[in-house]
Amino acid sequence: MNKKYKELCENIVNLVGGKNNVSNFTHCVTRLRFTIKDKSLVDEKAINDYTCVLGINWAGEQLQVIIGQGVDDVYKSICENAGFEQQAAIDENLDAKKMDWSPKGILSALMDTISSILAPIIPAICGCGLIQGLLYSFESFGWVSADTEVFTFFLTCANAAFHFMPVIIAFSAGKRFKCNPYIAATLGAILIHPNFLGLAGTTVHVLGIPITYMDYSSTVIPVILCVYFMSKVEHLLKKFVPSMLDLIVTPFVSLALAAIVGLAVLAPLGNMAGNYIVSGFMWLYTTTGPIGGMLFSLCYPFILMTGMQIAEVPIMLQNFATLGYDVLYPCEAATNAAMAAVALYIFFVSKNEKNKALGSSTGITALIGVTEPVLFGLVLKYKKVLAAVMIGGGVGGFIMGLFKVKYLSFGFVPFGTIVLAVTDTFVYYLIGVFAAMIVAVIALHLLKFED
Repeated sequence: MNKKYKELCENIVNLVGGKNNVSNFTHCVTRLRFTIKDKSLVDEKAINDYTCVLGINWAGEQLQVIIGQGVDDVYKSICENAGFEQQAAIDENLDAKKMDWSPKGILSALMDTISSILAPIIPAICGCGLIQGLLYSFESFGWVSADTEVFTFFLTCANAAFHFMPVIIAFSAGKRFKCNPYIAATLGAILIHPNFLGLAGTTVHVLGIPITYMDYSSTVIPVILCVYFMSKVEHLLKKFVPSMLDLIVTPFVSLALAAIVGLAVLAPLGNMAGNYIVSGFMWLYTTTGPIGGMLFSLCYPFILMTGMQIAEVPIMLQNFATLGYDVLYPCEAATNAAMAAVALYIFFVSKNEKNKALGSSTGITALIGVTEPVLFGLVLKYKKVLAAVMIGGGVGGFIMGLFKVKYLSFGFVPFGTIVLAVTDTFVYYLIGVFAAMIVAVIALHLLKFED
């Protein structure tokens, strides 16, 4: 067993208050589940400090320690060390019976599902994001030219996780929805196959079904919808297909059906939602000014989380062509600045070594304009951090909308390509950015952030 798992197995029972403080111990496909008698005896911080622990969660009196793929081996080792009787893994879907169908409950379940899919890909996002951030920093300082082979090489490396995000997310979603993750990853690859990307905008008919090809690279929601559908098909097939034919029939039918339904219906729906939402925010901005700017900045973490920022590109292109500038970029800058500020705040106040490291590295890259690492690594992980970012971003967006702040071309906000903000509204750009940072930090402090 890996050393990091071994240390956890040897110590975790003591950290939950000892065997006598545990009334039941079981596990599911990703989590250890301790039913605790006295919560005050649990040392949550010490448990969360282990690098193999992806997070902890309370569900009533049950402490859930998120391990991920190696949970089965960890569970068996803990049972052997502490003398617990081993139980079969429980079905996480049983929790659905207790599903809260209120708007708050549905939103919470949706956020938890997306977070559980995105959490495992954080290292890939952080690695590529850091390369990207450093690369653009070196370019802005004049240490490297964008025309060099070195720049092109590292830029390609840095863009890999973002361009092929549907493949990475599909694999993670396959695990979350309990279907074959390798077939799921193949489905993600189908969405961004070069042959289909080259036909973007073209409509074809497959078995009489119209399919319009689109560019789904860097998107999130379309592939999650497709994998979810594929998981239902796979689960249904496994109930009826004989085991001797399972290897042939199940992958073939589930992949072929999911590819057709996904490309024809589900992926376009995910894309269409992004287009309508971004167009709606642009209409609000044009109509109400500061209110539209505030709402866009306030909601931008969700737009970025779902990959809907891709839908902004046509609108920005139109703004650059007709107005000579864009107004959504400054609103993005406000939210990005808020995310950078809370990350750096967490670096200074956190007692969790993993979060301190994330706070410093992702905070710096967010200042440059690469925000996926901080979004997936910290903002979506803690509801108070998300709330602080939304508050700070909303204030900054209000200022940007109030003064109709301009941005001259595509770039990295808030500071990566700040030269593009140097217009007659530059002072207000800086006011909006720094207001977002200050308000976000104050909000997180008042919310009494604890990790």
